[in-house]
Amino acid sequence: MEQSRIEQLATASFMDQAHNLILVGGTGTGKTHLATALAVSAIHQGKRIRFYNAVDLVNQTGKGKTMGQGRKLGQAVEIHIDAVILDELGYLPFPESGGALLFHLISQLYEKTSLIITTNLNFAE
Repeated sequence: MEQSRIEQLATASFMDQAHNLILVGGTGTGKTHLATALAVSAIHQGKRIRFYNAVDLVNQTGKGKTMGQGRKLGQAVEIHIDAVILDELGYLPFPESGGALLFHLISQLYEKTSLIITTNLNFAE
């Protein structure tokens, strides 16, 4: 990624419009590091960020086994958070029900809270 693009993302202006960022690349290419650095920069600008490992988030929302609890998490995030980092999406598999919960959470945040997703999957996967 070009330095000028990284500097633009570090302004966190994309969060003002709830735009999303997807960082795609192989293992060890710095996706998580870049997402964390962008989050730190945004925090210095007064933004509120939440970091989740995707599998841990699925497990956390799946513990309740109800869409109601997933909805509560989504509502809490969209009210209090400017961006959510979903790290390692697709790195480890999770159950279909977990995928449904994650999709539900993402749909609740759509156009309200920015998502920064790191993944090693290409779009065909």
